[in-house]
Amino acid sequence: MALQIGRAFQDGIDEFLSERGAVFAGAFIVLGLANGIIWTSLSQGLVELFIGSLPSDVEAQTVMSETAPLAFEIPVAVAAVGALALFVVSEALNIVAIRAFASDTSDPIPDNVGRRLGKTVAVAIAAGILTAIAVGIGIILLIIPGLLLAFLFFFVRQEIALNDSGVIESISNSIGIVIDNIVPAAVLFVVLGVLGLVIGAAFGFLPISLPAMVSTTVSTVLSSVVGVFSIAVTTMAYLQATESEPNGAHMTESVGGL
Repeated sequence: MALQIGRAFQDGIDEFLSERGAVFAGAFIVLGLANGIIWTSLSQGLVELFIGSLPSDVEAQTVMSETAPLAFEIPVAVAAVGALALFVVSEALNIVAIRAFASDTSDPIPDNVGRRLGKTVAVAIAAGILTAIAVGIGIILLIIPGLLLAFLFFFVRQEIALNDSGVIESISNSIGIVIDNIVPAAVLFVVLGVLGLVIGAAFGFLPISLPAMVSTTVSTVLSSVVGVFSIAVTTMAYLQATESEPNGAHMTESVGGL
């Protein structure tokens, strides 16, 4: 079945507005806020360690605290471990969300979304690192190659979560799906990317100045919600492109083959 832009968005919106979408929006918001706290705390801790090795500079410390509203006084080692743990949790939550949105059950979190989760998360992390390196190199090479690679890797997570693909297989299959549906996939990629950028930068265009804590928190919440919407739309698009019906056919086949 060819990828249809309108249908992908409609199915994605339906999933996003369902009870399942609300559950994952809440989970991603909590994860986003936790990430914000841990990473800003880690960054502030590292800067303070660096400043501590120099002559006292109260002004530099004050500037740092003002630009990191979610930072807490957390030991650097604890913050680093927390950041690593949240990275793994984030990958796991992405996999679970993809499987849930692809499921044909009405349960917000279907029973089978946790199958082989440890192995799947490990593959997703390995694929994410490999694709991030490739995209990063492409960005350095005048940006356009990086964006092109990011586009070709559009369905890597869906391949891993729903097709149990390995690292290289998921990358290869994603490239094949994108090339076979290049125009609608490009539209989805651009629209979702622009939506994420607009939401992320929205508070920079407000005519009033909000407290840093408020703007950072609200921006994190909105970005998390948009992230869930993007997962829903991309998953529905993947199911179409792989000739599976939305809400479960591909998921059911994959589970049935275990």
